[in-house]
This record gives sequence, C-alpha cells and structure tokens, in this order.
Amino acid sequence: MGFQNLTKQSPLTFEKAYFTDRNRQVSNYRDYRKIKYSKLCGVLIQFCQIIRNDKIVDFGCATGALVSEFKKRGFHNVKGTDTSYWAIEWGRENLGLTKELEHYNRNMLAEPKDFCIMLDVLEHIPSVQEIKLILQLTQRNLRKHLIIRIPVSAREGEDYYLKVSRNDRTHVQCHCKEWWIKLFKTCGYKLAEEFHEKGVIWSSKGVLTGVFKVES
Repeated sequence: MGFQNLTKQSPLTFEKAYFTDRNRQVSNYRDYRKIKYSKLCGVLIQFCQIIRNDKIVDFGCATGALVSEFKKRGFHNVKGTDTSYWAIEWGRENLGLTKELEHYNRNMLAEPKDFCIMLDVLEHIPSVQEIKLILQLTQRNLRKHLIIRIPVSAREGEDYYLKVSRNDRTHVQCHCKEWWIKLFKTCGYKLAEEFHEKGVIWSSKGVLTGVFKVES
C-alpha cells in the first residue's frame, strides 16, 4: 500500500505566537523549550559519538538553542535553519548565532555533513512528497547519521498516542513508527538504533527517536 497523506489542516505559522503562546492547544513549544538543551546536547554527543570536527546541520532548529550548546562545547562546524523568521532573528540577537543560523535554506541539507538533526520537525510538514524531498536531499553527502524525533500513533490511522502530541495543532503528519520507518527506507535509509535510555530524549510508544544511516 502506498503512503497516504493523512494530514490535519493547520491554520498557524511558526512565528512569535507559536514560540511564546501560553495555550498548549496552539503549540507545545513552551514545553519543548523547557528541555535542558545542555543535557540534550550531551546525550546526542555521547549516544551518536559526535566529535568536534564533525559537521552538523540542525534542520528545524527554531531559535538555535541546540546549535548554541554545541558551539559552547567547541563544535564550530554546526549550523541551523528554520522556516521561522522570528526564531532565527531571536537566536541571532540573543544567542549570538549570527553566522550559524539561516532562514529556511533547504540547500543546506545537500551540503557535505556528518550529522543532520531533525527533532520534532517532520510531523509539521503537510506534504509527504516534501518530506521525501527533504530526506533525499539530506541523504546527499551524509557521512554518518540522521538523528530524528517524531511523535507517532500506536497504530496507523489512529491519532497520536501521547496527549501532548495531540494538543499541538501544528502537528499534521500522524503515523505509526512502522509507517515512518518504511518511508525512510524508500528514501534510502535504515534505522541504525533507537534511543532507549530514558532521560531528555528517548523512544517510546508515542515517539520515534533514533539514528538512521544511508543504506549501502
């Protein structure tokens, strides 16, 4: 069976209201930014064995908080891009990421890189074809791993398993883990490992979190 574009219509844009609104039924970002980015960065470095010379792209980086944490640790080949003008400008002005952040630059995905990070990104993209294009671009010149986190349903055709995922109206791609893994496979990836150790980021019944590598 082919992939279905099971989407919900989102009336929102990813500008200031999305990142600052206190209404959790508009977005989950206020919860998301409470994540200790320092701890998240440390987990990614350890789990994925990222070294300082590695080139890292954070696609859907929001304000660039994770980019900033990598930079603090001496990673100077890291940059991020996001569709939100507000988030990018906020990160440039408040985190000093004037050279590291760019407004939505999809071509960044095709550049030589060791790691590409997409945390809570793909579920926001209405078109499955656009997701496939993004993954295919990312595959080019990817030397190590693609790191992803996606909220999922327990079974295909159902709503998100976690209430917090259902609350965000900007979540428009709702699928089960098997659906996503199959989609990645059609784009030339295989799942290398899921994050199983509970902490700041891990896989669960409602979330697919792991590293994918290009199939040889």
